[in-house]
Amino acid sequence: MSSGMMGEGRATYSPAPPPEGPVAFGPLRFIPGANGGRYPYCHSLVLEAAETWVVDPASDKEFLGNLARSRRVTRVFLSHFHEDHLKYAGFFPEAAFYVPARELAAFTSLEGVFELVGATSPEFQAHLRETLEVHFHFRPFSHLVPYHPGERFQNGEVVLEVVAAPGHTPGHSCFAFPELDLIFLADVDLSAFGPWYADAASDLEAYHQTLEELKKLRFGTVITAHEQGVFTLEEAQAGLHYFSWVLADREARLLEALKYPHTLQELVQMRLIYRRPRDPLLVYDHMEAQMLKKHLERLRCQGKVVLAQEGYQACL
Repeated sequence: MSSGMMGEGRATYSPAPPPEGPVAFGPLRFIPGANGGRYPYCHSLVLEAAETWVVDPASDKEFLGNLARSRRVTRVFLSHFHEDHLKYAGFFPEAAFYVPARELAAFTSLEGVFELVGATSPEFQAHLRETLEVHFHFRPFSHLVPYHPGERFQNGEVVLEVVAAPGHTPGHSCFAFPELDLIFLADVDLSAFGPWYADAASDLEAYHQTLEELKKLRFGTVITAHEQGVFTLEEAQAGLHYFSWVLADREARLLEALKYPHTLQELVQMRLIYRRPRDPLLVYDHMEAQMLKKHLERLRCQGKVVLAQEGYQACL
């Protein structure tokens, strides 16, 4: 991966492709997700010590199916409630599922998912229900164990420590493995797209703070749930700074657009976040609007934007 910062804050950042096959870090294995680890998949971790544990089981159907048949998986850790992190959770019906306490409702009912996502219209709820039930086999989880930031779980000689990383979702968590000098950043994925905070319950201010806290950590190996997946400390630091740059760049482009007043719907049609229309429009318009709303609220609190009768406008 090449990365760097060039002229007037302009960033160049080029994540590499993910590994083509599993990568071992002692008793912990990185399992690359299908489709380059992009939605609807993610990279998984398998810890084989005194017990066999899985983190975010949505990587490779064949690998996880074989694992379920050959090993007794006792615990599955989910970094957050999004469907592309639990696609193959059904392979492990006897396992205890450890989930963020702040998102517990999203693992017990679709209504809990709707609330966090902000799916309020019947049309969007119907689309999301079909997506989750048909394509991700969503069923209310049994054997749920809520976890909290700072909790540590021992598996043989290895500890899994929960590191709070809210913003992407309220309970979004990273998992540190201190004995292995490794941390899993989940959906702070250091991808070229940048941060994602398009649920109603996502928090832009919390995301900013998460990035600053993660920049302070010093693990020799950094793993993410999507795309490149495996980073050195230096590469991960470049990725975290790039994420901060993306947030600032989105805000700058929004302020540029608001030299003239615009409604939220007009701003959505400008595709300031996603850059071009994408299908399904119902979903992408929702996500574009959610992220723009968070920037608009932040800029209003900073006194940089006002809401007038004609729409939002930057302060002169």
